[in-house]
Amino acid sequence: MFKKPFNVKKNTNQRNSDSRKLFTRLKEEVNLESNIDKKGQVAQVKITNFENTQLQFYTIDKIPTLFEFSDTGNIYPSVYYLWKNPKAFPVLVCHEPVFQFLENGADLMLPGVIRSEKFEFPTFRKGAPVAIAFYSSENGTVTGPSAVGCSIVSSEDVLRNGFKGKGVQVLHVFRDQLWDFGPKGLPPTYTLEEWNSLGKEAEIVEEEEEGGGEGGGGGGVGSSEQVAEDEEDEEVISETMEQVLLRCFLAGLKNRFTRNMLPMDVGQFYTQVVLSCVPDGRKLDMKKTKYKKFGTFIQEVNQMSDTWIIHTSASKEKKGADVVTEVNFSNKMFRDFEVTDERIVDEAPESDSKEDRPAIAEFLSITEPTLALFPGHSKGDLLTVKQIKDFVTKYVNENHLSTAKSVRLDPRLASITHLKSECATWQDVMKEIHSRMTATWYIRWPDGREIVRKVTAPRIEFKIENRAGNKKVTLINGLPMFGIDIKTICHQIQVGVATSVTSQWDVPGVEGPQVVVQGNQIHYIADLLMKTYGIDKKFLKGTELAVKKRK
Repeated sequence: MFKKPFNVKKNTNQRNSDSRKLFTRLKEEVNLESNIDKKGQVAQVKITNFENTQLQFYTIDKIPTLFEFSDTGNIYPSVYYLWKNPKAFPVLVCHEPVFQFLENGADLMLPGVIRSEKFEFPTFRKGAPVAIAFYSSENGTVTGPSAVGCSIVSSEDVLRNGFKGKGVQVLHVFRDQLWDFGPKGLPPTYTLEEWNSLGKEAEIVEEEEEGGGEGGGGGGVGSSEQVAEDEEDEEVISETMEQVLLRCFLAGLKNRFTRNMLPMDVGQFYTQVVLSCVPDGRKLDMKKTKYKKFGTFIQEVNQMSDTWIIHTSASKEKKGADVVTEVNFSNKMFRDFEVTDERIVDEAPESDSKEDRPAIAEFLSITEPTLALFPGHSKGDLLTVKQIKDFVTKYVNENHLSTAKSVRLDPRLASITHLKSECATWQDVMKEIHSRMTATWYIRWPDGREIVRKVTAPRIEFKIENRAGNKKVTLINGLPMFGIDIKTICHQIQVGVATSVTSQWDVPGVEGPQVVVQGNQIHYIADLLMKTYGIDKKFLKGTELAVKKRK
């Protein structure tokens, strides 16, 4: 359904009453309590797909979460919803290779579903939303769910028919256009023990709540402890959103901001300096403050003490935007502020060993035209350049086609290489054979996840852009595909070059988050990627944009 690009006809925020109706419909479908932010901004996106079919999906804080065909039919979860609620809907577990067929547009055949004591077979009606996860026997891990569909038969029929025939009409898979509409990212991976324990914690909590009234007579000490905890919670909650905003603003100015960052976009200042200081377990929502907008807060904070603290002005580069132009570090409120539980330093990386580096390899996939050169192999098998050379050399020697430094082309080699002459150099022969095969790359992350893609190898791309005040920033794309944790590398860069580092989602043409670093820092970052993460320089694009070193 979302395999090919679609056209967005309408994207509008919903009223609270409509959102409540949507969540009520969801509650009728899910098996467990849904981990969903009901206070987030819900928007309805109406689209027309490549078949000219009209349908709609719902985003929560711009993340595609649910989709449907009509107001009265099923409501289906997106992979983003399932990654937070893995077992909210019935889940069928299949072997890992099955995903490639589903990604290519096939429906799920029931013989592909794993029948084992390791995985409990769910109960579902005919026509119900069903999720699909994938099991790697090599690693003993479950990934996903990474696909969603509509059951063609009920669970009773599946058992009665002995898992034969077609089981699920697949509607949405990881890496399709609906996934691409969101923040992208990769599916979670679980051990068997973790997977089988999912959802059971919620059941235990429910049982404890139901049985909470029994045996209450002997719990005097426990009750007093609970009262103390409740009082402590009430004390924390009593802090207003405005108070949280003010102390995060001051903590950010004092610990995450320096004068050389000026001028700085106001939106970037709010995200990078203020929001990054929000204490763990707390949430700062500007719309829930009396200010509603950060600009209004800035106007009022300048009146909270005898002297101003921050000045802004209209941006000359971006129409309608403001920039922070000056900060008064002698302001008394700023000088007297003391940090409590504000997050003024990001967590440091846990490890820097070679074991934490991804393993990357490049292959060529056997195609139908080249299959005859590789006896014992099948179409789609992966071979290294050296293996291909060994097979071709053996073929040439067995058929006596070698002539000094060139190769005589028999009908088979001529049809594969498309070379017109009777003889060709080894270099030309190998080059043409490689061109007739499919470039494929393989990457295995330290946590056991692995991926094979029949495209050219991924690249970490550097770009340099000018921002407000003609200041340069370094943009880094493609880090997640190498298994690099964005929070960790942002901290490493921030400490290494003593500058501000942020990440942003929803950048057109960029898969996953984009990292933004103040200044041209390509030299340091490229060196970090090669030495710490073991990324070969050939996977780095744009290193020539680095500042030229003086001789």
